[in-house]
Amino acid sequence: MNHERSLRFDLDLSEALGHRLHPDALIVQEDRNLVMAGSGMLDLDAAVGLDAAYLAIAQHRPLPLGRYLLLRNRGEDAYWTYQAVVHDLEAQPTCRAGNVRRSLTAILRDAIKRGMGSLAVEPLGIFRTDGLTKEEMVEAFDASILEIGAGLTGGLRLILLLEGMDALEEISHLLRERLLRKASRSFRTVDGEAALVEVRQRGAKLHCRFVPGSLSGYVMTRVDHVA
Repeated sequence: MNHERSLRFDLDLSEALGHRLHPDALIVQEDRNLVMAGSGMLDLDAAVGLDAAYLAIAQHRPLPLGRYLLLRNRGEDAYWTYQAVVHDLEAQPTCRAGNVRRSLTAILRDAIKRGMGSLAVEPLGIFRTDGLTKEEMVEAFDASILEIGAGLTGGLRLILLLEGMDALEEISHLLRERLLRKASRSFRTVDGEAALVEVRQRGAKLHCRFVPGSLSGYVMTRVDHVA
């Protein structure tokens, strides 16, 4: 998918990574003390605005929630790794939806700036029974994607990796229900095969196209600015 000013949000099974899916980067969830995800070589690019996070690492202080770190390709991995700092394992719950939204939004903006075309992402915020509910995760992802969509200048694909068909089906229905509640109007395309939902976000008109009943996400295209 390389449509101008479009973001394709897909759902897939985690086992597809490395087999069918070949993303430019993988987004994993991390806690403030960097104990959840693996370690690697940080990309110390000052232009990404993460000076405070790097200083926190150097001084062994907990990282700010809602931020992220970027690891270079490691070993045989063909992709880069974004660590979304969304958990505080000493708190209950360990994660808040706002931290997922802020971290994911910042990661997507950075990926677009770097010219990446596709990213695979874990269910950020969901951790045992101590993190977000599925509904809260969907809310955070939805808010982040719509925020990015209002400023889209190119194409990007985001794939949410889930464990098992039951989880995929549940997230798919939650995502569609939330999108339809936000719609300013809904209509069908000329050929009648796909539904279009129009959402207005920060002065931008976004068309979200999906096939009703299918277990997938949608393609969001920035059409123009609202007069």
